[in-house]
Amino acid sequence: MLLHWEIRKIAHPATYAGILVLWGLGVLIGVYLWHNPSLIYLREFGFPFHGLYLPAITLYPLAMIGPILAVLVAGESLAGERARGTLRMTLTRPVTRVRIYLVKINLVIVYALFIVFSTLGLTAVLGKVLLGGEGFYLPESWDNLQAGFFSLSSKEVGIRLALSGLSIVWYILALAAISFFFSSFQKRTLAGPIFTLIFSASFSVLESLDVFQSAHPYFITHHSLYWQTFFSRSIDWSAFFFSFWVIGIYIVISFVLGGIIFCRRDELD
Repeated sequence: MLLHWEIRKIAHPATYAGILVLWGLGVLIGVYLWHNPSLIYLREFGFPFHGLYLPAITLYPLAMIGPILAVLVAGESLAGERARGTLRMTLTRPVTRVRIYLVKINLVIVYALFIVFSTLGLTAVLGKVLLGGEGFYLPESWDNLQAGFFSLSSKEVGIRLALSGLSIVWYILALAAISFFFSSFQKRTLAGPIFTLIFSASFSVLESLDVFQSAHPYFITHHSLYWQTFFSRSIDWSAFFFSFWVIGIYIVISFVLGGIIFCRRDELD
């Protein structure tokens, strides 16, 4: 019941617009793959284009735009309610603050899962219609395309897409958790998301400096594309689980600190 109420709170044009942007990008990429003259030329010479290429390519905008949308939803869920004065009313209900906070976390989890897998589902169907279901080929090395290609079955591609989607959801939750932390003590709706984006941009800048090279693996931005390992012939599970662990640390610390502040903060000030 509480989760349903939280979902209704974020059901406004801005939220719908973000989802439509992701879906629209997927459709545009699909039309490009279908109508691009150079790709049509390759298909005429027998080079196969599997429909699942479309959701695979769409993973990139999902990994870039998805976190921004989730950060905004997280900020709206806490600081946004506080700014509108509805958070005080919510706290008058016979429900503990811990439960309210956990429901808000569940809201972000549901939202992240929805934007990722609805987009992948839409593009998978569109790709099947536009491109069909022939062979799915990937380069042995993305740095040297002359090294050759390897093929994957439709089942293997589906599994790897699902794992990539879950990995992106995990990364999205990390930035959403950081937004929760900043929003837990802010009164302005956009304050938490803005601080989160500054936090992320700061790590991107630090990662470009050699002096911090030893710390790069522990920067959240270092793992934004860790899901790409699922599109290599041999999946590097050790690197994947290291990224998964680092991102998980950000999630746990941010959610816990945000929860402590939320539960102790005087909402009457």
